[in-house]
Amino acid sequence: MSSLINFLNPKLKPSVECDAICEDGYTAANLISDNEEHIERGFMCFAVCKPPVDIVFDFPKAIDLKVIKLWHSSGALRSTGFEVHGKYDGIWERVAYVRDLPKGMDSVTFCYQSDYNSRSSAAAAQQRSEKVFFFKTAHKILGATNSVKIVIRATERCPPVLRKIQMWGLPARSLDKADRELMKTIWSEISDPYGLRDQAQQQQAGQRSPSRHIPELRDQSRLEIPEEFLDSITWELMIFPTVLPSGKVVDQSTIDKHSEEEAKWGRLPSDPFTGLEYTSQRKAILNLALKARIEKFLMEHSEHFKSAPRSLGSSRMRRRHASQFASHMCLPGSMSVGTYSSLSSGYKQQQRKTKSTVTATATSAFSGSLSPTSPPAAKRARHSYSAYTVSSTVTASSADQSPTTSSATGTTSSIDQAIQQALQKITRFTQVVPTQPMQPPSCINCRSGQFAYEIRTCRHLVCRECLVILSAAQKCVCKVSFQGADVERYHKLS
Repeated sequence: MSSLINFLNPKLKPSVECDAICEDGYTAANLISDNEEHIERGFMCFAVCKPPVDIVFDFPKAIDLKVIKLWHSSGALRSTGFEVHGKYDGIWERVAYVRDLPKGMDSVTFCYQSDYNSRSSAAAAQQRSEKVFFFKTAHKILGATNSVKIVIRATERCPPVLRKIQMWGLPARSLDKADRELMKTIWSEISDPYGLRDQAQQQQAGQRSPSRHIPELRDQSRLEIPEEFLDSITWELMIFPTVLPSGKVVDQSTIDKHSEEEAKWGRLPSDPFTGLEYTSQRKAILNLALKARIEKFLMEHSEHFKSAPRSLGSSRMRRRHASQFASHMCLPGSMSVGTYSSLSSGYKQQQRKTKSTVTATATSAFSGSLSPTSPPAAKRARHSYSAYTVSSTVTASSADQSPTTSSATGTTSSIDQAIQQALQKITRFTQVVPTQPMQPPSCINCRSGQFAYEIRTCRHLVCRECLVILSAAQKCVCKVSFQGADVERYHKLS
């Protein structure tokens, strides 16, 4: 089944109308706004207004509506009765309704009974959402509609409220193919700005074997794998251990799978444990030290595994998660939808150019060494000053080792020697100036190590007690002004 589209996303240009008098700052336009502050407010009628209240949503093109999800409470205010109407031949027809919503429910989901039965796993994950089925004849009305009306029929001794609403579906089959593809393209840019799905498809198309093979122990093996080498979610041996903003360590494939599932529901990649979206400050980081220890463990106990993969020095080592790539390529505050695809294509093009340069240089050097009239080869020159210099220098250094070292079984000492020699030959472009040892991070006010928050305007860390004092004056110790929205939770990596 194709991924559903939230047609109330402001990028798809929906419109909304409501004739009721609204509270200041709580108009119906907040339901489709692209401002986060307005979205958090939601819709609320004036205190003297009584139900019913009609809210009409219009779409530029006809859609095939599948699911409607609305959050009916705002603080202590709750709406308890709703009706859904669709326009058919210019006449509004009721397609679903719900009455007397219980207090324990956070939201209401309208859907088809057939779709609900095929999504039992999603239903179990949303136990606090009231499920309401469309009428059996609703598909004739909602299969190709340009307008949907939500009627608030009852409230709990308060004015009508609607905090948030989403309408999921597909482009109507009656539309032209060009219109359907255009809507899907726009939604793909919204739901997958990091290009994770395209990257996964390219990997599957260009690989003969699966993208990741989990090492499996042999039947007769009794090897105990250290707990720190296991994924915190799948409890499997990690190949690319990654530290999440929450401090948990999982494999890169686990993050990719979670991001793909989030994209199906129109959500951006986020931390599986906290649900917070990745930003330039809050991102997943590849743990290279732990990865090296896992590689060493696999080499030392390779006889206990059916097939132990080797990933050091491969192209997958340089492939990072979307949150890491965005943080390196984008400045803070400039994260806009549609920019990640262009950055990704530019990054891949630069990678192909560098790889072709290294291959051409290595091929010419190899052909020259085979020529019978060529003089003895001098010391091998560096191919380039790119990120691949380390790997090429390591290969050259290992080739210059004695026969005894090259014929060994790859002990740890020979690997360490090759790395040390490679690091010594790397050209430095900056002069190393002796500096004082770095002081450990501390609170900007009381200089204690128990900081937990970061002021984004000046990048200073503060503890909870000092944050209360500074928030009263809305000014940091460095005299830089800030607001409550500029303070962010700081996650320390253990």
